[in-house]
Amino acid sequence: MPVLVFPAYCLYNVITMSDISKLPVRQSIRLPQFDYSQIGQYFVTICAFQMRCLFGRIEDGEARLSLIGGIARDCWLEIPSHFPCAVLEPFVIMPNHIHGILTISKDGHGDAVSLHRPEGFQKAVAGSVPTIIRSFKAAVTYRVHADSMRRSIQVWQSNYFERVLRSGKEFVAASRYIVENPRLWHLDKENHNPQNS
Repeated sequence: MPVLVFPAYCLYNVITMSDISKLPVRQSIRLPQFDYSQIGQYFVTICAFQMRCLFGRIEDGEARLSLIGGIARDCWLEIPSHFPCAVLEPFVIMPNHIHGILTISKDGHGDAVSLHRPEGFQKAVAGSVPTIIRSFKAAVTYRVHADSMRRSIQVWQSNYFERVLRSGKEFVAASRYIVENPRLWHLDKENHNPQNS
């Protein structure tokens, strides 16, 4: 039987099943029935909580990482040691988000042929892009809390964005976007302080 978790204020009120049915349902932004553990290339964007500039700043067109940004970089570089199916392609840590391309070279079980296993809510698939990103975000959060005096800091926005790269042309375009992103930061609508970029 699944465990239901409610906000603290619910502990003091009687909750009926009709109340639960009125709660918002979180919808997945993943492609339905797509197997994210299959061999391929995935362009991912992971955003900081409330798009805060937690990871550093841009100076002279280059990223200067904060302590949290350095932790994020180190955890990103460790992905292949935890997920041998994953190969890191170009990535960049921006002040309030991360862009990267992951290549899944084998499925999560080390097989060269993917078994069609779409991931569902609370049904993780080993070596899939959602599992890799979830583990990465958890590792960064754990290290940030362990290495800082602010154990309550929220690092990540929920979820992440991905695009399946279906051709060499898409890979080249995504790679160029990643490499040029720091230089173009002053034009980014999520840059809340463009004059200091």
